[in-house]
Amino acid sequence: MYDKEFETLIAELLYKLYRRGIWGGKHTPLRNLYHLTSKIIVKDSEKAAKELSNLGWIQAKKSTGEIHVSLNPHKKQEIRDFILKALRISPDLLK
Repeated sequence: MYDKEFETLIAELLYKLYRRGIWGGKHTPLRNLYHLTSKIIVKDSEKAAKELSNLGWIQAKKSTGEIHVSLNPHKKQEIRDFILKALRISPDLLK
């Protein structure tokens, strides 16, 4: 579907939101996603965020004059499975 590096970036962004509990009504500014991963340029993070929105895995809304995002709770299992597959981490880390 994606090259390995881009897939890892997407999974890292999802993982950070998942671990922080950013679901549905709880949201964070989109710009916060850009510094959540290490050694990744902002342009790739913007591309990843757009792809996540296209997949329906994140929801975006305008709040306080900027775009805020949250994970789509209706896609929780898909998101969880993708993170586990892409990052090859223990399922215990996603409780």
